[in-house]
Amino acid sequence: MIAPHAQLEYVLGGVDQRRDSADVLEVAFESVDRVRTPKSWKHKKNYTGQYWAATTGGHVWFESLYERVALMPLDRDPQVAAISSQPMWIHWSGTARRHAPDFFVRFRDGSAAVMDVKPLTLIEPDDIEAFDWTSILCKEVGWDYFVVSDISESEGRNLRFLSGYRYERWRDSAAAEIVRSHAGESTQLSEWVSLLARVSPQPLGTVYSALWWRELLFDSSRHLSLMTVAKAA
Repeated sequence: MIAPHAQLEYVLGGVDQRRDSADVLEVAFESVDRVRTPKSWKHKKNYTGQYWAATTGGHVWFESLYERVALMPLDRDPQVAAISSQPMWIHWSGTARRHAPDFFVRFRDGSAAVMDVKPLTLIEPDDIEAFDWTSILCKEVGWDYFVVSDISESEGRNLRFLSGYRYERWRDSAAAEIVRSHAGESTQLSEWVSLLARVSPQPLGTVYSALWWRELLFDSSRHLSLMTVAKAA
């Protein structure tokens, strides 16, 4: 597939700028302002808001609760340095089409990714074309690109629950050391709780924190309970 030539429009420091796609590699898109903010009205179905990301220590605007959940895997990734929302308009030459991706992600090694979020059941043919063209653009620029469209009900429920344990107050260095000493071992969460109770005054919360930060690995697509088996990373 060949996509039309693209220009990127963005707002940095309150100033609207537009550049050819070949000239944007040095732009700090993780620090730009939103290029669009949808209007609000009474009985609007989508819930918008600000998600506080523990990984970056900052707030990220989201347009729907589905987007909020889609942010959570990024927030669990210690390699993520910054996230911006609605970071740019992509304008394609010779067509009236333009597209504003949902998120721009900067990683600690300097690499970047663009992310779109839309439930699979809501994706229309026009969306597919926009996603395809965006993918081509990102490949040319040197960014990764992915579309989040398949968050299961169970995964969403688990992430929403565990996100309550992303805060620093639930982290315990002594407990983390015990988990590391059992690297590669798997057992039920109830057993991890008993093990960490030796050093942590809040062992259950500490276990949930370890799940959030991927110090303990589990199948997030399945129902989470104390019977869930988790493996020390």
